Amino acid sequence: MRIRYALLAATLTTVLTACGSTLAGQALPGELDVRTLDVGSYPTEPLNAHDDDPVPPFYEMYEVAAMRIADYVINSGEIDAQMIYGKRATTLSAGLMPSALGDEPTMSDIAKKHKMLYGFESSGAAKDSLVTTSGDWPTKKADNRLTATTMVMQFPDVDRAAAAAKEFYDADFGRQEGRNQPVALPAHPAALSHWRPDSPFLRTVLPHGPYVIAFLLSVPTPDQQELAALASNAYTEQIEALAKTTPLTDEQVMALPWDPDHLLMRTLNPDQLAGPDGSGYYVVTGKHGILHYSGDQLPTDRHYVDEQLTKMSAQQVALVWRSIAIRTPDEQTARRAVTEKMFPWKAEGEAASPPNLPDSACVENKRPSAYKRFSCILAYNEYVGIVSGNQLLDAHQRAAAQYALFANSR
Repeated sequence: MRIRYALLAATLTTVLTACGSTLAGQALPGELDVRTLDVGSYPTEPLNAHDDDPVPPFYEMYEVAAMRIADYVINSGEIDAQMIYGKRATTLSAGLMPSALGDEPTMSDIAKKHKMLYGFESSGAAKDSLVTTSGDWPTKKADNRLTATTMVMQFPDVDRAAAAAKEFYDADFGRQEGRNQPVALPAHPAALSHWRPDSPFLRTVLPHGPYVIAFLLSVPTPDQQELAALASNAYTEQIEALAKTTPLTDEQVMALPWDPDHLLMRTLNPDQLAGPDGSGYYVVTGKHGILHYSGDQLPTDRHYVDEQLTKMSAQQVALVWRSIAIRTPDEQTARRAVTEKMFPWKAEGEAASPPNLPDSACVENKRPSAYKRFSCILAYNEYVGIVSGNQLLDAHQRAAAQYALFANSR
């Protein structure tokens, strides 16, 4: 473990062995002894403190693969700029398929039959309200003009993906009892789509290499041409995004590195979670991928979250329930994020900073939708930490613990 000590003497004696080993002696001038901080009961030692990185069991590796693909899945704002609100994001497995695709048990049976490897789902809208997908056909509030759910699933090969896409469509279309009609997309002739003439929704699936891409889309009023245009643009954007990555084999899924840069290990983790959870509780992605989680742990205003992360040039973001860690390019950028209070939400009130904690600031969240009253932001080297609590003391202790975790990680 590496702990930063304040310099109390003019001399420095160190014993330095191989990378990852203990550093003994006194540290550099001006460094903080994190043992003096009030961290309450929060942990200050990372889960991999003894060179034992958590290794997910094989049946959780689809979570790791899905978090990887999140950086190459488009969000609603990339389909139409009006859809600035995020609603939910989750990883998919053959045993847990999204209702946005159709009847969940039926979709799961098809996914299992064709050995789906992993998948990812992200939703958004032009208004901060939900789409209901649990009934026979989706519904929404009338004033929610545009909505989109993006689903990307990978199968072992092209043939299985094509067969799965056809069966997804046939099963869903068959359940509509003649109420729905097929819709052709000339720009993407392989897409299988249908809509209900008295409904503003369209559901569509497309095999693309070993992937199946699917969308559930809606427009203000029932309009087949508008829906088709929205779907065509969505496919064009998603295909372009997938071109920036490569599919995985089933063996590669099992061997994917889990938190290779150790950002999650550096994130305050009061419950000591040790397994991947790509539904927002224990997740690490790049800056693009984390935007899918707007509407979960992050605020619903995806556009504002994006602006704030862009300002701090976020390279990677980790979410542990109630904690956020961000890797920026350098120490100066991280400190500027604190100075300018670059929270991913709009902070309304001032609050005292944690005592004796350098490069930190706190705010009071007065908006009704705030899930915690106080939030603190802090910097350590190139890292930024954001924590929250209902009591200012709790927020301060969390901030101190997060600082100590940064300091104690390698």
